[in-house]
Amino acid sequence: MKKALFALLSLALVGSYGCKKTNPAPANTAGVMFVNGCAGSLPAIDARVDNVAISGALNIAFPAYSGYKYVKSGAPVTLGFFLTNVGTPVSSQSVTLENNVSYSAFCGGLITSPAFLLVKDNMTPPATNKSKIRFVNLSKDNLKITANAQTTVIGTDITALGFTDFIEVSAGGYELKAGDPSDISTVVATEPTTQVLAAGKIYTLILTGSKSGSGTSALRLKLLNNN
Repeated sequence: MKKALFALLSLALVGSYGCKKTNPAPANTAGVMFVNGCAGSLPAIDARVDNVAISGALNIAFPAYSGYKYVKSGAPVTLGFFLTNVGTPVSSQSVTLENNVSYSAFCGGLITSPAFLLVKDNMTPPATNKSKIRFVNLSKDNLKITANAQTTVIGTDITALGFTDFIEVSAGGYELKAGDPSDISTVVATEPTTQVLAAGKIYTLILTGSKSGSGTSALRLKLLNNN
């Protein structure tokens, strides 16, 4: 059934992209992790490829995410997010994915002003006793964000829908903060205050919401685990 679905829909939805040893990636596919970073997207959103729902990437609450899913590479496909149980389009983009490359597809902004962002994921393992982390700014505010892991700078002057490359840090506990240095009211920290970055793991720190928002729509940080 899954092979037939792959042939008909030109994408394979057959488990986790990361499990290559036990479940090799189908030919001509990329791995895509779908992230709901759109504040106010209640109750949740569904991911679709060419308007076809993706098993394991449905009913994604804010600010949660799916595992990596196989998607056809080498030809244009439309990656999109839709409100769960309603089907209202939230954000989408036509993209051409590279074969055997990992990506994160982010639904960002606010539900009243959503955005789509696709970023390549460098899944090369970190060095011994190290972890990797990057920063993605999913807020559409006109801010220049600096993100830190304790005193280690992850990125500076990251504007709306911008992102950094992964950097390596020693495994351990960190306070993760992000904000516009010129506007101290934007500085936010992850909860709980200390986040453990484990050896061998790869992380993405996202900033969501808006300075003018409240509750879940306020500026907030979320740490994602890419592997």
